[in-house]
Amino acid sequence: MEPNPRLTKITKDDCARWYRVCTDNGFEGTIPYVWLRDNCRCSECFYPSASQRLMKMTDLDPDVIPSSETIVDDGRVLRVIWPDQHRSDFQAAWLSRRHFSDRPRDVVTDPELQSWGAELNGNIPTFDFQKLLEDGAELYNWLDVLNTKGLGLVKGAPTKKGTLRQLAERVAYFKKTLWGEEFQVVSQPNASDLAYTGKTLGFHVDQPYLSYYPGIQMLHCLRRTVDVEGGENQFVDGLHVAQQIQREFPEAYKTLTTQDVDVACATFEDHRQLRLKRRSPTINFDKNGRFRSINYHDGSRAPYQTQVAVEQVTGLYRALKLFSNVMYRPENVVRHQLAEGEIATFNNTRVLHARSAFTITGDGGRHLEGGYMDWDEARSRMRGLRENLFGDVSL
Repeated sequence: MEPNPRLTKITKDDCARWYRVCTDNGFEGTIPYVWLRDNCRCSECFYPSASQRLMKMTDLDPDVIPSSETIVDDGRVLRVIWPDQHRSDFQAAWLSRRHFSDRPRDVVTDPELQSWGAELNGNIPTFDFQKLLEDGAELYNWLDVLNTKGLGLVKGAPTKKGTLRQLAERVAYFKKTLWGEEFQVVSQPNASDLAYTGKTLGFHVDQPYLSYYPGIQMLHCLRRTVDVEGGENQFVDGLHVAQQIQREFPEAYKTLTTQDVDVACATFEDHRQLRLKRRSPTINFDKNGRFRSINYHDGSRAPYQTQVAVEQVTGLYRALKLFSNVMYRPENVVRHQLAEGEIATFNNTRVLHARSAFTITGDGGRHLEGGYMDWDEARSRMRGLRENLFGDVSL
């Protein structure tokens, strides 16, 4: 949009209760009266430092019709007088950027998702740790990859505890969960989670037993000595798997998208008794049919399924088995052995991760530090970066 467009024409339709406005930069839009009254930016109606409305819905008349309207300030302002004589001034630039039809796609909230399979082996999008800390464009590109593709690799990070916090705080902050903020992935006896053993971990999303489970996961390799055998990291795109099942096995797809599965966590952490549970279909979409998330974790699937009728149990297991079989197809699996100083970053609501078993034959070891961020904060950071980098309009 032009920085200072001017209004060239305004027509009023009291039956429809809206204006039709035109500006000299080519904008033509329909603007309802009630929306204008609701969005008055005067000091009585709006508190700018908080970007919050002072006017309450109880004071708003949905059928309001302005008493008069005038184009002032050489076409840069639409002035509206309401029946109670309240005056609202609307900048032409503001009006031309906030309208109801033909809005551009919101690339942060509603990105074009890019599905993938084994072609990412050796081709995972890669970013430099130090550049992420210093360069806003690099930071945006990394978050955009996580938002659209779901998987990115960060290289060149210092191999010391606390490094992940630097990256998280470049975005917003860590999400604190039952495992704390940072968590240390090392083998230990009587572990509270299989991740803290050397055993194989099958494909899963982390903590699906939480109502709002972590959006972005980061795993930083701090130490991996030559006497560690195995421990390969593996990734699969849940969106890609869902697309394959929808095409090839529509009946199973229906089950996986409609039948709830219970997941649970019953353990102790720092002497706290944990009893968490949640239910959700395996493949989730929003009300507009857009892919939203995957709910899958073999280790945390509950020993009960409260929403499954007994005659549906076998069919549900068949569908889950099929989901697993498609996940493990070689053409779907991306493998990467994390080296010291590398950070695997991925969308935990979409990308399932796994790990091969490992053994330590000498005095060395394997140590990863992990942490999470939520998508709300990450997307907020993306919008702010877009305002600074590309001139996007503030919310």
